[in-house]
Amino acid sequence: MKEHVRFSLGKKLALVIVLLSVTLSLVAIVVSYRTFSATMNTYYERLGTNLVGTLASQLDPEKLDYYFETGQMDETYYDTQQFIRDMVDNNDVEYLYVVRPHDTGVTFLFDSDMEMPEDTADASYYDGGYCALGTYVDVEGAFLENLDKLLAGEDIEPIVEHDPSFGWLMTAMTPVHHDDGTLAGYVMADISMNEVKDTQRTFLVGLSALLAALTVFFIVLFLLILRRKVIQPIDQLTQATGAFIQNNEEELANGTATVNVPAIRTGDEVEQLADSFRKMQQDMISYIRSFMQITAEKERIGAELNVATQIQADMLPRIFPAFPERKEFDIYATMDPAKEVGGDFYDFFLVDEDHLALVIADVSGKGVPAALFMVIAKTIIKNHAQNKEGPAQTFTHANEQLCEGNDAGLFVTTWMGVLEISTGKFRYVNAGHNPPLLKRAGGEYEWLRSRPGFVLAGMEGIRYKENELVLAPGDQLYLYTDGVTEATNGDNELFGEERLLAALNEAPGLSVYDLLPKIKKRIEDFAGDAEQFDDITMLGLTYRGEGGTEQ
Repeated sequence: MKEHVRFSLGKKLALVIVLLSVTLSLVAIVVSYRTFSATMNTYYERLGTNLVGTLASQLDPEKLDYYFETGQMDETYYDTQQFIRDMVDNNDVEYLYVVRPHDTGVTFLFDSDMEMPEDTADASYYDGGYCALGTYVDVEGAFLENLDKLLAGEDIEPIVEHDPSFGWLMTAMTPVHHDDGTLAGYVMADISMNEVKDTQRTFLVGLSALLAALTVFFIVLFLLILRRKVIQPIDQLTQATGAFIQNNEEELANGTATVNVPAIRTGDEVEQLADSFRKMQQDMISYIRSFMQITAEKERIGAELNVATQIQADMLPRIFPAFPERKEFDIYATMDPAKEVGGDFYDFFLVDEDHLALVIADVSGKGVPAALFMVIAKTIIKNHAQNKEGPAQTFTHANEQLCEGNDAGLFVTTWMGVLEISTGKFRYVNAGHNPPLLKRAGGEYEWLRSRPGFVLAGMEGIRYKENELVLAPGDQLYLYTDGVTEATNGDNELFGEERLLAALNEAPGLSVYDLLPKIKKRIEDFAGDAEQFDDITMLGLTYRGEGGTEQ
């Protein structure tokens, strides 16, 4: 079933594109509008500044003091007034006037608007009335904010603000100073900005409409291209890959599945992605075919290993008691391979009615090679022993045979003993194997150490020497492979010889049938969840003597 996608890639990309386009359009509008407005404002600021500067250069500071102090007009006053009127008529300026700042306002010295309409006869400056010589007006708005600069006679940047009577005005101004630097007055020019503001608004509306139309056009165009070149191919890939497993389950199982990625020709990374998906499906089909073959082969090998495991187990004595009619001894053995088949083996058999042979061995390596070598070694040793060869002679001949054609370099550590049942005489030989433990009747287990010979199949021409002892009724012999002492726990600690000896001596009166399972349980408790790395093989013998009673 197709999984529901809350926000598809197409929606996310479309949203990002719209947001980016709108953001870029807004930025373009703001930057363009500010640039356009700044350009127009700069033009009118320069116009006003030049105009007031020209008039200021024609004024006499001493005359301004005179007009301010007396309020009297003379012929120079009228000439200056006419000059001011001519400047207004010849330039794009609404008003041109000269004032003297003091207190919280200014006193008018000149005003270009000499004619006052009848309906504004009683109007003030802020109502659009004529300001004759000596008219005092309190400053407001931006002028009030710059009052300290006005009183100090400092240069002030042009002021743009909205006037209730005249609309938007730009006021440019420049101070007129005496020679000593004291203030004589300010020349001010009011330039109407209404048309400028209208032009700016028209520019803003037109630019916004144009960019909005272009934005919508390019968004639609880009989304169409995006859908055709990206979204649709990705949707096709998604559907194809999603349906590949679901629609090809049987084909994949049968090894007949086919690639279902459509041919996508976009000439970019999407096409490369489609080719990668197609290659991935081809590799997956090949892998599954190989996996099925490997699985079938592993199942075949597993079945054969199961048979091999059974065959190996059948080769070892497993029925106990092994010799129920013989009361002179008890014998018991166990083997737990680390893998399906192991390299350890044990064996015991009657050479004749009065001689019992014991063998325990550990082949180097693990798995099938060790198991095959184990079969060969076990068969050769048993054949020589049943020919009534002594333990040393058996090992000497077996070593020669095992060395022949041993290109794999395998070897086997082996311990073998032959018990003369009637007398308890016991001859044994060690070919590089772990020494067994012997418990005398009523005593504790101790190591039966002897000088070991070289391992079997390790080198040609080796001569083995045997040792001899006499078993008394009640004596027990414990044989084992290194899988016992080298069992490890989760902390990589070895079970070791000391723990083995202590476990054997905890209950010295146990029969071999109870003793071996007890040791195996101790090893399992010690190892815990740690993996078994080596075969664990044990063999126990209790000698009861002729007649089968312990003394």
